[in-house]
Formats: sequence, C-alpha cells, structure tokens
Amino acid sequence: MTTTPTDRVQEQGPGEEQQELLMMLAGKWVAGTLNVLARLGVADLLADGPCGVEDLAARTESHAPTLHRFLRAAASVGVFAERGDGRFELTPKAQYLRSDVPGSLRYLAYFYGETTVWNCWGYAYDTVRTGEPNGRKLREGKNFFEYLEQEAPEFAAAFHKAMSELNESRAPKIADSFDFGRFPTIADIGGGQGRFLSAILRRYPDSRGILFDIETAIATAPPVLAAQGVADRVELVSGSFFDEVPSGADAYTLKAVMHDWADAECSKVLGRIRQAIGDDADARVLIVDGVVPEGNDPHYIKLMDISMAVTNGGRERTVADWTRLVEESGFEVVDIHPTEPPHSIVEARPV
Repeated sequence: MTTTPTDRVQEQGPGEEQQELLMMLAGKWVAGTLNVLARLGVADLLADGPCGVEDLAARTESHAPTLHRFLRAAASVGVFAERGDGRFELTPKAQYLRSDVPGSLRYLAYFYGETTVWNCWGYAYDTVRTGEPNGRKLREGKNFFEYLEQEAPEFAAAFHKAMSELNESRAPKIADSFDFGRFPTIADIGGGQGRFLSAILRRYPDSRGILFDIETAIATAPPVLAAQGVADRVELVSGSFFDEVPSGADAYTLKAVMHDWADAECSKVLGRIRQAIGDDADARVLIVDGVVPEGNDPHYIKLMDISMAVTNGGRERTVADWTRLVEESGFEVVDIHPTEPPHSIVEARPV
C-alpha cells in the first residue's frame, strides 16, 4: 500500500502526552480565536443554517481569507464545523456562542479578550514571584470595576451581559437548591441588575428583597426587576459595600462577589455586613461562590483562581479558606451546600 506525504506526516507526529501538552500550551490561542468569533457574532449568523465564508465576512466586515483561518482553527476544537462544500455550520459547542440561547457564553468569550484582562497573563510570572496582580498597573491604578466603567464601556457592557447570561441559566437552579424562603427579607450585596435576587423572589413569593450595588448597576436594574415581576418587592439601594450595607435584612447574599477580592477586602465587606446585622443571631450570610476541591482532578475553579490572581488580586477558596475568612469577620460556618456548578453556598451565622 502506497502512503502519501500526508499519511507520513500524520504517522510521524509526537507522542500522545506531548501532543496533549502542546494543545494546552496553545490554550490562549484557542481562547483568542473564540473571543474574536464571539465578538464578530458569527454564531448568530449561522443560527439559520450553514453559510459561506465570503458571506460571513461581508456581514461582519472582516477579511474573508483570515476569517476562514479563524473558523478553521475553531472547528479543529469542535466549535463550528466546515462542510464539504466549504460552508461553515454550528456544532453543539458553537451553539453557546449564540446570543439568544439559555446558558450563552458569547459575551463572556467576548469579554475575556478585553485588553487589560488579556495582557495580565503576560505578567503572570511577576505575579507568582510577588503575589501581586498586574491588573492595577495596566489599568493605571484603577481596580477592575472602576476601569471598566470609566475607561472601557464597550467591554463593561460585554461584562454585564455575560453576567446576565450566566445568571439567567444558573440563578433559578441555585434558588431551587436552598431554602431561601425562610428569610422574610433578603439583601443581595453586589447584586448587579438583580437577576439572582429576582430568581429567589420568584421562587419564594412571600419574601422581599434589597438590591445593593454601585449606582451604575442599580440604574439598570428596574427593567430587569419589572420583567421578572418582582419590582414591587425590591428596594433599590446604591453604595459601596466597603463603606456600608443596608441593615434590616434576615439574610445577606453575595453571589460571585468575594472571589473578585483579596482576603483583606473580603473581610471588610463581611465586617460591614456584621455591623448591619447587629444582635440578630438568626441572620445569615450566604456566600454563593466557588469552593476549590481537594486533589488533582481538573476543575474550572482551579483555573479561575489563577485568573483572579493575575487580574485583580482576588482568589478562589477552599473549605478551610472560607472557614477562616468568615471566622475572622465575626461569623462561623453553619454548612457548605453544593449547588449549580461551579458554585456552592457557604452559609454563615454571626457570633
């Protein structure tokens, strides 16, 4: 049997482990490719069926030969597929780059390409040597959220849409997984547009809510709350959780907030909540966040932890980390409840 040059190249490839490591090293190339295609909205254009590259390029105002190369690379990892006639189509993975599907990751992929988020990885060596993130240096001293709102409105919009996409798919499942209904008033601290609080209030119609976040987030909340049918049960309060949080709630939720910050900053936030709770021994803090598992098994949270380290100085935490953090802030852990991955609910009470 005669072999072709292509056959011989494939037969002479590196060992399996080396090839797997090469693909891992190329992970940033994959992420960058998906970021570009998400930003262009290619998946939305393929929602009605396969399409040729020339047409896609015209509709996205891009360079057709280069767009083909990006699509070919994405197809090699199962995101999009090239047909025999040269047209591209969606795959099950590519469906999640559409804007209009439950669980969409389009705007998260879009946001991950924001310049300072992306460039922080170029300084990861400095972070592991010093323990300091480089995000503030790249953002001229501003923290992540200050910079987005003031200097990068396009990516701020992508970030808020990404968080909304994730909340729409995950929040109802989290609300169903824990008895939030035992709390008459729930304050969602750093709750953004209120999607998580809305999911709780829809699930527990006898409860009321307080939505607390910075002014720019609170300003965009009313349409969301109205669309969810809970606006009449939510009090809107703006401010910084480093300065003060509303009093009078029976439970204080912090969803995907604490991992953005270092321990000292988290302790300050928890301290403000402890002050707001006062003598109410039945009040609870419910931290909805990742819990880093023990052992060597792969887990998204372990990689997210490094992203937090290099970008903003935040971190993901183990059970021991959470226990220590809440105890240092005037609370004790009651239990840790697994919920919709990658989150758990750390339930703590005042002491």
